[in-house]
Amino acid sequence: MKSLMYLGPGKLELMEEPIPEGDIIIKVLYSGICGTDMKTYLHGHHFFKPPVILGHECIGEITKINVKDTEFRQGDLVAVAPYIECGNCDSCKRGVPALCKNKTYVKTGCFCEYIAVDLAHARKALFKISSDGPVYTLVEPLACVLNGMSQLKEMGKEYLVVGGGPMGALFAIALSSLGKQIAVVEPGVWRSEQIEQITDVSIFSRQKEVSGTYDGVILAVNIPELIQEYLPLVKDGGDLLLFSGYAKDKRALIDPYHIHYREVTVSGCTGFSSLHFKEALTMIQKYEAGFNKLISHFFSLERAEEAFTLLKSGNGMKVVIRM
Repeated sequence: MKSLMYLGPGKLELMEEPIPEGDIIIKVLYSGICGTDMKTYLHGHHFFKPPVILGHECIGEITKINVKDTEFRQGDLVAVAPYIECGNCDSCKRGVPALCKNKTYVKTGCFCEYIAVDLAHARKALFKISSDGPVYTLVEPLACVLNGMSQLKEMGKEYLVVGGGPMGALFAIALSSLGKQIAVVEPGVWRSEQIEQITDVSIFSRQKEVSGTYDGVILAVNIPELIQEYLPLVKDGGDLLLFSGYAKDKRALIDPYHIHYREVTVSGCTGFSSLHFKEALTMIQKYEAGFNKLISHFFSLERAEEAFTLLKSGNGMKVVIRM
């Protein structure tokens, strides 16, 4: 099978690999490029040691089943959760399954023609879908967004999203679908125009242009200095959510006045749980047309390096690899 192999920062190569073996074999139909894929491609990542196949926002068709007594059938269309929590560890029992230390994972990334899933994992991590629409590649990133939204201690009416990339745009769509008023800070002209076409939001090109205060401010960019800048824009008793991943050695200054005297909550999130994945699938099924607008480009596996270059330029929103 054709596989896009990551060989180190800036290095991708299309290779022939054996079709993987496992209980359930899935033909990959579409796989989205996520922020982690981009970080790995540009700078490397301690989780992904080359040579390795990247990609985890995947939908596919079950083509072979090598076990008995399963609810899955050949031909089933599925959205694939790249990992799933164990349900039994301390984190899971304490109600924070996204932080589970005993997660099970899909064996490889999805920038390839086929993946294999063990039955035990499949029963928790394969979610049947009604069509092979590429919009379902958004289930995984939307699940991460819904985890972030669950950190907001009380849903208000007005939210500011800082960063108009794919994840920031997903926040805007998800919150707008719940009837919230959304503003987005995005300096890039192309992405600003795209977001305005995707959903009804106010656009600011920089923090100094932002007017008013908000029930919640969501930082969808990993610049630590922005934490201090945006704290004053959170209403009394509101939330500042640190959504993007920060490097371990980064530090940020926070004025404790806002936390103590104004009772602003600063929180963060990482990943998703199986419940978030299910909720994301339901939301996309309900608002499919809106979420579908987020996908700006398609590339074949052979042209995948062009896709990464496009995203690096900032002139792409959600970019999907079509197998």
